Amino acid sequence: MEFIEVKIKTKSDAVELITGILMTNNIPNVRIIDDVEVDRFLLDHPLNWDYKPESPPAAEAKEGFGDAEVIFYVQKDVAGKEFLEQISDSIYALAGDIPDIDFGKLSIVHGPVNDDDWLHEWKKTYKPFTIGKSVVVCPFWEVYNASPEETVFTIDPGAVFGTGLHETTQLCVMTLEDLPLKGTTVLDIGCGSGILSVISLLLGASSAVACDIDPGAARCANENARLNSIDTSRFKVYTGDIFQETFLHGMQFDIVLANIVADVIVGLAPFVSKFLKKGGLFIASGIIDERIEEVRETLIANGFVLKNERNIDGWYCLCLSIL
Repeated sequence: MEFIEVKIKTKSDAVELITGILMTNNIPNVRIIDDVEVDRFLLDHPLNWDYKPESPPAAEAKEGFGDAEVIFYVQKDVAGKEFLEQISDSIYALAGDIPDIDFGKLSIVHGPVNDDDWLHEWKKTYKPFTIGKSVVVCPFWEVYNASPEETVFTIDPGAVFGTGLHETTQLCVMTLEDLPLKGTTVLDIGCGSGILSVISLLLGASSAVACDIDPGAARCANENARLNSIDTSRFKVYTGDIFQETFLHGMQFDIVLANIVADVIVGLAPFVSKFLKKGGLFIASGIIDERIEEVRETLIANGFVLKNERNIDGWYCLCLSIL
């Protein structure tokens, strides 16, 4: 499989906004090269310098200071190229809508990178890590000796879907850990890599259904289920838009997960309860702090009761039941 490496050349001030667009579009594996952050690190951690500059870093002394690059990857196919065009349009539109932020001479350039290069880079940087109390996310090339208390989710992070690194995914996993999942049924809307539905099964759910509008998600989710020895009778993946398709007709679940974006969650508010059994839970994540009040109020207005709420670095996850 081949990939396209995309480099967004911008300024430090715009990095957070640009990465926000990428994350809300389920683009993992984002790499940032930012000389402002490097200088801040060097000032805050002088013992970690790999070199000793003649003088402390100083922004005003550097020509072009504040330049930054945001790097990510998409698959080199028709869907990937269309997705890249969509993302590019969103970023250029964002720059036009927020004149107070310095985007610099914003440019988006891209070129091919093969699968071997992709995996080589990930093998250098992607190591097992723990989410919440006991869930360990481990790339398939690593050997991890788990303790009896740990649940290991094995993942192929070479796919252009969720890898578990983003705060919204971690919030969902933390919420799932606190639930009595044994014997439950789960629906994962906008499943991407299938990380949340597969982890639900590893934590004790009896079965899970996942769906995503992107055809590549089914392949990725099924592969991650295989890596975790999930029996195909317990895990089904559908491709399509649940607002229009009928593949979930008549199905109800104990838990519905939606780690997407605020606009989609607002759209689901009057609609998602039909997929919930009596007493079921809706876990909604991917909500930035600027939208949390709107999303919370919309869900409550549609008959949901807030059970708990978590947040990390401006990202929120809501756990709600239906009246």
